[in-house]
Amino acid sequence: MGLWRSSCPTVCPVCDAEIGPAVADAEQPSCPECTHALRPLRVAGLWRRTLAGLLDGAVLLLTAGLLNALLLMWLDPPPLLGDARGLDAMLRVLDVPVTAVLRRYAPALLMAALYFGLFWSMFGQTPGHRVLRLRVVDPWGQPPRPWWAAVRVLGHGLGLAIGAMGWLWVAFDREKRGLHDHLARTYVVRET
Repeated sequence: MGLWRSSCPTVCPVCDAEIGPAVADAEQPSCPECTHALRPLRVAGLWRRTLAGLLDGAVLLLTAGLLNALLLMWLDPPPLLGDARGLDAMLRVLDVPVTAVLRRYAPALLMAALYFGLFWSMFGQTPGHRVLRLRVVDPWGQPPRPWWAAVRVLGHGLGLAIGAMGWLWVAFDREKRGLHDHLARTYVVRET
């Protein structure tokens, strides 16, 4: 149920047939191959999505970050960098095992995964998306099902793990979709 307003051709969400920009201007847009009804939508670009992510990051920092910090204060684990300071600490960062960092911040990461997964699957938007009038939808214009929202969360982690290239993919993709969007079959669209 989607047709993305763009100067580039896109594909039908049902049959993957190529759809040119002229179809969006039709009175009743439909796929030229399977005649599936299409609805003109505008996809969100990298900067608007980044700003929404920063807003969500602020919410998570004040909630999950604070809870994680309190938990660490209560557990009192040894410092990751030992007693290193200054340049020595900066060089030791490269020696810290990734698993140790993940264990230390696992509660915050779990809360962030639940935050995004639940908001995407229940409402199709996080608070940051709501402020910027964005919505995460599947090819039929609905919020992603819980399974696909979970795949999208994992795709975000994977996109970050490869040097944020999965996120930057949005800037170069003709449908403005990142790695996480392709894996979860989702689009981020602007509300009208």
